[in-house]
Amino acid sequence: MLGKLFGGSKKEKAERKAKEAEEAKSREELFEAADVSVTRALECAKTFKDGVPVPNSLKAAEWDAENANKLYTQLEVAEPLSEQEQGTLSKLQTHKAGVKSDPSRFKATWTKDKQELLEKLETRSDVSQKLAGMREALAKGNEQLALKREADGMLRQGKQALTKKHVAYSRTIIPTMRETYLRSGFTRGEEAVKMLREPMTTIACTRVQAFWRGVQGRDRASKVKWQKDKGRLEASSLFHALDQDHGGTLSREELSDGLAVVGYSQEEIEQVLSNLDADG
Repeated sequence: MLGKLFGGSKKEKAERKAKEAEEAKSREELFEAADVSVTRALECAKTFKDGVPVPNSLKAAEWDAENANKLYTQLEVAEPLSEQEQGTLSKLQTHKAGVKSDPSRFKATWTKDKQELLEKLETRSDVSQKLAGMREALAKGNEQLALKREADGMLRQGKQALTKKHVAYSRTIIPTMRETYLRSGFTRGEEAVKMLREPMTTIACTRVQAFWRGVQGRDRASKVKWQKDKGRLEASSLFHALDQDHGGTLSREELSDGLAVVGYSQEEIEQVLSNLDADG
C-alpha cells in the first residue's frame, strides 16, 4: 500500500526507468539518423561537375532532405521558433550565463524546468538552422541546373538553325546563352559558344569564298558586255554572299566579318563602316 502511495514498487520503478532509457536511446538514434541525412544531403547538393550540380546527386540530396525533415518532425523539433519563443530562448541563455558568472545572484532562480525548456528551444533552433541551410543548398542547386538546361536549350536551337544555314539567329542568341551559362556556374560555357561560332565562321567563309572564286559572280559577269554591269553584278554577288540570314540587308557584323575574311584589315573595315554611317 505504501509502495503505491509513494510511486509504486521497486520493480515498477525499475521498469519505468528502463522504459525511459529505451525511449531516450531511440530518440537519440532518430536524431543521429536525421543529422546523417542532413549531412549527406548537403554533400550531394554540393557534388559538382564543370561547376554545376550533378542531377542524380541533387535528386539523392532531395530524398535525404525529405527523410531528415520527417525524422525531425517525428521528434517534434522541426517547427521553427516563433518570435515569442526566440525571446524566451534569449532570456534563458542570458540567465544561464548569469548562473556561471554570478552563482550567488542567479543560481537560486535557475530551476530544472528552465534548464529543460532551454535545451528544447536550443535543439529546435539548431534543427531549424540545419534545415534552412539544407533547403538553401537545394534551392541554389536546382536554380543552377535550371539555368544550365535553359542555356543547353539555346545551344540546341542554335545548332538546328545552323543546319539550315540561319546564321543570324545563332549569332543573336550567343550573348544570352553565354550569360545564362555564366549564371549557372558552368565552367565550359565558352566551349559551348565555340560550338556555334565555329560553324558560323565556316558558313560565312564558304559564302565569301564562293564569290571570290568566281562560282557565282564571274560566271554571271562574263555574260554581260559592259564593265559597269560586271562590277554591279560582282557587288550584287558579294552582297548575297555576306547576307547570311537572307534578310535582304547587311548588319554591321555581317559586313565586318565578310570584309575580314576577304583580306581587309581592321583599320580598313572601320573606315568602311565609318563611311557607311556618314552616308546613312
